[in-house]
Amino acid sequence: MKIAIVKPDSKNLDPWIPEFRRQGIDVLVNEITSDCNFLIGSTVSQYNKIKQFYDQYPNIPMINYNWDMYEWIWKQPRNYNWEGYGELLKKSVEVWCPSNEVILRAEEFFGCGSNHRVIKTFARLFEYNSEVVDKRYIYQPMRNYELDKNYGWLRKACSELNIPLVESHHKLNESEFQKTIAECSFLVCDYHEASTGGLTLIEGYRLGKPVVVSNSIYQGAKDYFGNNAIYFNDNNYEHFKHVINNTWNNTPKLNVEDCIEFTNQYKLDIMVSKMIERLNILNG
Repeated sequence: MKIAIVKPDSKNLDPWIPEFRRQGIDVLVNEITSDCNFLIGSTVSQYNKIKQFYDQYPNIPMINYNWDMYEWIWKQPRNYNWEGYGELLKKSVEVWCPSNEVILRAEEFFGCGSNHRVIKTFARLFEYNSEVVDKRYIYQPMRNYELDKNYGWLRKACSELNIPLVESHHKLNESEFQKTIAECSFLVCDYHEASTGGLTLIEGYRLGKPVVVSNSIYQGAKDYFGNNAIYFNDNNYEHFKHVINNTWNNTPKLNVEDCIEFTNQYKLDIMVSKMIERLNILNG
């Protein structure tokens, strides 16, 4: 099978290519030929190139991996053509996405949730080479989503409870990033809406770090953690504050071996094998 993938340089996308090839798929990157079995778009940021290839070869079935689609994208589109992207999603034979949050928004915005299918993304799992300890601080690893309705909840709660908080905003180098995860007490994504909750949550859980997230229907972390996360009421700040305080004062001690076994499902080869399984089905 031969596929064309349209992608930017990205640590969440670059590893796809060698893994597809390792599993026997012929891959073209940011180019296409008439003998490709599928065109795969990897993100809304590549809309123009995806559309160009689709217009050039409309008979090649198109698939898109729709990473995230939040309520606030219309207020802060980040220079992305969401309306055009929605049209591409509707023309796709199938759309893959990391969680049910994306399906809900795709249906609300474009009426195309029915052609979406969850294929959970891999996390960049790492083996920490130093000691994993608890240096008593909470870690929030997400970018600033200032239009999220819960934005600032964690900062406010930690200030009121006098709890140390680290917010990295994706600005740490790899060694600093791993160290910050390995030495926190637990991780929190306070947002109402996130397609995965932040893959750092999975990376931290693998090291035995508890995870606190919203119970919102738009919180994708629920798809990844199920009963293994600690949840707060998305519509109640005081409940959120209570959960943070309780988790701080009674931080769970997780069995690291169980955490490793649980997070093994989020390895790269598993994600790619699921995509290949769908390609084979769609290819007949």
